[in-house]
Amino acid sequence: MTTSNPPSAVPVSDYDPFTTEALADPIRYDGELREYASVVHLAKYDVYAVTRQSELRRVGRDRKKFSSKSRAFADPSPFKPPLMLMQDPPEHTAIKKLALELFSKESLRTLDATFHDEAERLVSGVMTEDSVELDAVASIGTAFITKVFLDALGAPEEGRELLKHFADAALNSTAPKNDLYFRKHAIGAPALEWVERNTQRETAGRRGWGKQVYTMVDEGRLSEEDGQQLVKLIFAAGFDTTIGSIVNSIRAFADNPDQWALLKANPALLDDAIEEVLRYYPPVRYTGRVAAVESEVDGFLVPEGAPVMMMWLSGGRDPSFWENPDVFDIRRENVAGHMTFGVGIHSCLGQHIARMETRAVLTAMLAHVETLEPTAPPEVADNMQGFGFTKVPVRFFSADKH
Repeated sequence: MTTSNPPSAVPVSDYDPFTTEALADPIRYDGELREYASVVHLAKYDVYAVTRQSELRRVGRDRKKFSSKSRAFADPSPFKPPLMLMQDPPEHTAIKKLALELFSKESLRTLDATFHDEAERLVSGVMTEDSVELDAVASIGTAFITKVFLDALGAPEEGRELLKHFADAALNSTAPKNDLYFRKHAIGAPALEWVERNTQRETAGRRGWGKQVYTMVDEGRLSEEDGQQLVKLIFAAGFDTTIGSIVNSIRAFADNPDQWALLKANPALLDDAIEEVLRYYPPVRYTGRVAAVESEVDGFLVPEGAPVMMMWLSGGRDPSFWENPDVFDIRRENVAGHMTFGVGIHSCLGQHIARMETRAVLTAMLAHVETLEPTAPPEVADNMQGFGFTKVPVRFFSADKH
């Protein structure tokens, strides 16, 4: 007869993930938390952080024990619609089924062609000299997504520059109400007005995904309120994180020119390269759940009702799961096992779009950029839930001149 050890109390830490130091280097500080324990009670906030890859997978997939109806720092925010994000089946399933109609195979094929055309126009237009210095955030990531994403959504041209402030505030909404939270919301206030106006039927219902959503409303498959919330959710979810995926790719390759040379020689590695970027530099640092019942995680007892932080960034660098996790290697095996876009029914709705957009930009770069290098240290964004950069200075060397 075998017996198992009773679960232990969760280790307690005074670590604050939201200090200036932690936000400036979350890979280091969240990594130190991961090495402390797989589950940690953050005493300052009375939340439970799941830090390691295997445990993140188990918790993320177990929606019966770990629900999405609440989460750490889940107070309502006008920047973060609760639709789908704060729902479990059957409500979540019904809305997500409708949302997925926006991303049909036929729609994705059309978008893919558009993405590649725009990426080719953008990158070839940048490469006017033998070498070009630029900020990958402003000149590539933001310029590309502001055009193709908002065109697909059906947003008007005027005011698009505001969306970066809306998206930034949205990614700082599921977070403690500290000085940064209020500063981001204040900066985002004009952008929120623009988004509220442009998610209503009168504007959003004219073209693109907005028109498709309001057609569902007219067909009686979606309420008017949920229709507007769905459009708003797409606004919030599809901007910063997709810019992050593109910019983080450029930073990773600039810092690792041998991997760019490998990709140039083997373009078939492109999809694996994108997955490795998502593991290495995930644009979302954490999401959340709530313990629906008292549950054991890796031998630790998480109490019923406990808010849970799912630490995706630390999981992507977990040495107990990944070999040499701090090495950027586009030939890494099983890299698709990362959970940057979440896991289970709450995996990111637009993850295929994000991959398509990143693939389009990197394809254009493969055609026009021989190699690339950093020209100054990048500036890490002061973002509590996201992970990205406000500036990534790089130099592109033209392939057209070789």
